[in-house]
Amino acid sequence: MPITRVKKESIVGDLQDKIGKSKAVLFARFHGLSVAKVTGLRRAFRKEDADYTVAKKTLIRVAFRDAGKELSMDLPGEVAVVSGFGDELSIFRVASTFAKKEKDAFEIIGGYFENQFVDAKTAKALGAIPGREALYSQLMSVILGNTRKLVFVLDQLAQSRRTNENA
Repeated sequence: MPITRVKKESIVGDLQDKIGKSKAVLFARFHGLSVAKVTGLRRAFRKEDADYTVAKKTLIRVAFRDAGKELSMDLPGEVAVVSGFGDELSIFRVASTFAKKEKDAFEIIGGYFENQFVDAKTAKALGAIPGREALYSQLMSVILGNTRKLVFVLDQLAQSRRTNENA
């Protein structure tokens, strides 16, 4: 049964609103995913303050155009649009993790990040970047490690001076 014009306008308006509010957008090709797996994926995206939407490619193009962003990439197959409203990288991480589990059924095909379209390779690379808390932890680990080394060197210098004074 074909979609009515009113329904298409509603879908485009909804997509345009999500695209306008989102900090990052991800495009994914899905084929052969079970309803249970899609439901689990939607839950994972909701936890990251993101929305998983499936729409016709022509409607996606119209929504992007109406949002003031020309969709310059080709969208092959069945396409899902993930709009991220929180952490920009979280949708890429969730999608990358899911794509590793479902290699044949789910594939990242690109995205929109920092006001420019990115290809699949870049989108997958964005998914490999650790979260903010992990990056803070790594930074603190580096700072603490260097501080310990400095304290050790200063302690060794003090001990060598004491040894030289006593001799």
